[in-house]
Amino acid sequence: MAKVGSLLGSGRLKELEADNRTLQGEVAARDESIELLQKQMERQQEEHSRQLVELQAKYRREMADKEAAHQREVSFLKSIIQKAKKWFPLFQELVYMEKLCLKVGFNERQTATLISGKPLFYEGELYSEEHRRKFTTEEAGFQVVKDPKDKSKLALAINGQVIGEWFKEQFGRLFSSVKRTVEPLRRGKGMGL
Repeated sequence: MAKVGSLLGSGRLKELEADNRTLQGEVAARDESIELLQKQMERQQEEHSRQLVELQAKYRREMADKEAAHQREVSFLKSIIQKAKKWFPLFQELVYMEKLCLKVGFNERQTATLISGKPLFYEGELYSEEHRRKFTTEEAGFQVVKDPKDKSKLALAINGQVIGEWFKEQFGRLFSSVKRTVEPLRRGKGMGL
């Protein structure tokens, strides 16, 4: 019976040894598979890093090319503006006049009409930057004309009068009306309660 037990024990042992070898083979295969996967991941990371560096370099080149093209365009436009100033002496004055018309209160379409030299009839409020207030006009005629004091400059005229003078006149009228209202109060030493 001892022989049978030892045979069974040795058979079981052989079985266990076989299972152990199988498990060791599977572990070795898994280790090898893990090692292969790690090497593959490293290669992919290296490839990704290489592609990223290439894309960054390409992006920098494209941005440098765009910046250079932009600078060439700006230089070209500056040269056109210089030529326009030389060929059309009132060109810069027209640019200033456009800004003035917009500040005064004309919209883009009205300003375009005035800049083209056409008269414009307008009723409404106009803003004086000098007096920091708006003045009302009723169906007045406006036109961009050569400045009567300096023919190399342009002026905005309202009913034939330069707008700066018109604003001073309006402010003077407003000041006079306020002064006439305040003086009777002073003479009467204020209002009685």
